[in-house]
Amino acid sequence: MSANDNTNGKKPEDEAKALSFEKAKKNAVAADGKKEATLKTKRKISVGWVLGMIILILIAVSFVMAPAIEAVVGKKTSNGIVFGTYGKEQIKYAYGNYFYDEVQNYADKYKSSGTDQTQMLYQIWKSAYDSTVLFTAINQLAAKAGIIAADEVVNRAVINSGTYNKDGKFDVATYQKASAESKAKVLKSIRRSLPYQIVVSDTGSVLSSTAEAKYISDMASKGRTFRYLNLSPSLYPDTLAAQYALENKQLFYSMDLSVISTQTQDEAKALYDSIKKGETTFEDAATKSSLDSFAKNGGAVGKVFYYAVVPNFKNADDALALLGAKSGDIIGPFEANGSYSLYKLNSTPAEADYADSATLSVVKAYMASNESSIIDTYLSDLAAKVSAQAKQDGLDAAAETANLKVVDVAATPYNAGGSAYMNSFSNTDPNGMLASVLTTDTGKQMYSAEADTLLDPIKSGTSYLVLEVGKDAVDSNMAGYISMFYNYYSGSQNQQDLSQALYTSDLHKDNFLTTFLNVIIGKSK
Repeated sequence: MSANDNTNGKKPEDEAKALSFEKAKKNAVAADGKKEATLKTKRKISVGWVLGMIILILIAVSFVMAPAIEAVVGKKTSNGIVFGTYGKEQIKYAYGNYFYDEVQNYADKYKSSGTDQTQMLYQIWKSAYDSTVLFTAINQLAAKAGIIAADEVVNRAVINSGTYNKDGKFDVATYQKASAESKAKVLKSIRRSLPYQIVVSDTGSVLSSTAEAKYISDMASKGRTFRYLNLSPSLYPDTLAAQYALENKQLFYSMDLSVISTQTQDEAKALYDSIKKGETTFEDAATKSSLDSFAKNGGAVGKVFYYAVVPNFKNADDALALLGAKSGDIIGPFEANGSYSLYKLNSTPAEADYADSATLSVVKAYMASNESSIIDTYLSDLAAKVSAQAKQDGLDAAAETANLKVVDVAATPYNAGGSAYMNSFSNTDPNGMLASVLTTDTGKQMYSAEADTLLDPIKSGTSYLVLEVGKDAVDSNMAGYISMFYNYYSGSQNQQDLSQALYTSDLHKDNFLTTFLNVIIGKSK
């Protein structure tokens, strides 16, 4: 809301574990709860951000009281903090305003989520900010359209709110027993929200023409079937995978590990000394002090391969210390990427069993990611051979020769744009291999080639596909479904489009992260 919070009714103006021992670094995601668009912004997490989270923890301890702001940023800004603007209105956090209430609401929502505390706090404040931006923008639209919270409408909304219900109906006695303060709070909340709710409701209830609904349902009902063979890295011969592993033994040593991650080297050294002196155990130290996601399990990571651990060391040579350790050893601290780590060996590193099928699967997966040219060359040649036989003898015969299973894909429309009104390969392709090629020229070829055509081998990720185009088909059930629910879907889409347009408007000046880093941290020094 704006800084003023206008509420007076007047018209204003797992094949192998992928490890990460660093602190969680996730994008904040706006969760609006009012049919608003999901808004994502990618931010680079810096040391300043981490310091900012420390300040936020101080705020979180007592953010239900206005003095919390003054305690952190000083008296000059104790009347609120401005995080951005929309048009000429400030997006301000101040005691009792909409932003403030949204912080409380999201705090209640996330408090039992089990999410990392710093991540949770960021989600609370960012979600509240995004919600306030949209609330402010939509109220500006309401004001421009002359929409106000008339007393009669407000009174009716109070009755219908359910706040004073008894046995499912508004109860006069319950209302009369309520304190003046609680009544005023409910009245204020409803009065300031009504214009917003009217705009959102009207946007979502606009009906589309029957001709438009028929056009969309016709597109959604027309699709094409496909059949294909998936030539994945798992087809790489075991003998060649074992040979690669033998030539690179070190990569595939396995060990059972536990880890502790700290912000500074001094913190890591202090924990190491405390563990060595017997003042605490590695597990307790991890639970109480580690910053990574393994802390909740006492630092236990489980069995991992050496190659999966190396990326967590800033200096890859430091990782060699793991191979020289034995079960029970605690080693470190080692500098990681933005943190420092201690490791406990729960088993002595062991050489891989090169005859074990699970180990060979891990080797092939590693090669597909790190030695892609070796795997790709083999699969490309294999795909050419399989395709040649399929063109001569048919896809089923080629599948039998190569010991592969034909994947059948139900009729799917050409949905390169990912429209919510149309089905997609994410629902119809059981192996999920076609979605990645749909937006390429190959995707166009899939829908322009004649029925029963066998296309040249297609690369999809680390695999190759031998694809046969099927026949066009009409799904009458899908047509009926879209026709029936089109107004609902289009209304929801209208709301999302409006929210996205408002949030990304040039009128919105977003200083959320900058405010945290420069204002809160700057005044806490």
